[in-house]
Amino acid sequence: MAELNQILKDGHITEEQYKTIESFENNRLFSIHWELRTILYLGILLVSSGIGILVYLNIDTIGHQAILAAVGLASAACMYYIHKHKLPYTNLTATYASPFFDYVVLLGCLLFAVFIGYFQFQYHPFGEHYGILVFVPTIISFYLAYRFDHKGVLSIAITGLASTFGLSVTPRQLVEGNDFSDLSVIFTAVLLGIILAAWAWYSDKKRIKQHFSFTYNNFALNILCIATLAALFDQDLKLITLLALAGICVYFIKYALTQQSYLFLLLSVLYGYIGLTYIIFYLLSKVNNMSEGIFMLGMMYVIASAVGVIFLFLNIKKIVKAK
Repeated sequence: MAELNQILKDGHITEEQYKTIESFENNRLFSIHWELRTILYLGILLVSSGIGILVYLNIDTIGHQAILAAVGLASAACMYYIHKHKLPYTNLTATYASPFFDYVVLLGCLLFAVFIGYFQFQYHPFGEHYGILVFVPTIISFYLAYRFDHKGVLSIAITGLASTFGLSVTPRQLVEGNDFSDLSVIFTAVLLGIILAAWAWYSDKKRIKQHFSFTYNNFALNILCIATLAALFDQDLKLITLLALAGICVYFIKYALTQQSYLFLLLSVLYGYIGLTYIIFYLLSKVNNMSEGIFMLGMMYVIASAVGVIFLFLNIKKIVKAK
């Protein structure tokens, strides 16, 4: 209101206009959209976690069949609700009238995964073929994500797809849960990342759920870059790996500029910077006689790269040409 008082003092508005604007500012509505969405998502997670804890603490008294029946019926109820209120399929963004629809889809997906996992744990219908155990909920999740236009379920589906490849792709486990010293793990991660990026590109070209491209490319960028950085650190083919990392970063930088995305630009530059910094100091470490000139060269690179990072942050809005 300080600006409004100053405008009144400067004589740009009358006292009556001032009171009208003041009344509007004091009584206008404000959106709590994201607050409600956050609370609802937390509610879904708490319900899913509560069911798991209830099963764990009361497994001997409730009985396996009763638990399976309760979880299965809850999941079936969610599926019945979303199919009853579904809209015709569209490759564009689908907007449902009920604000709770998305959360019922998410809850049904999570409950189905709990049901399948517990059923396998108790009765072993898939034997030792745990890949099938993960693959079934993954297929269901992809179906639910596309049929009901749900990005959260799509993330679950991609995570399940990575698990069928033998990878962990949660932010922490992507680094800690995969043995990137093993070439087979690196090749698997690279293959998965290429598949996700290729499908995102194809979907954009064919206009199939184009708003899903962000999710696919987000997984693809992180998986590809972490896998190539791991190969750069632990494997011998430094030049080939560096060129691969450069190609990946250039591709996603172009995507960031096209989509005006701060996130993809920052991540691409960050991963590229890590790879370039490593290779420079790797080459400097191979010099037999570490002279003062070599040391100063390394320090100059650090200073120059720091200036480049500052320049990026100061001009990122101009670079991505965002309004």
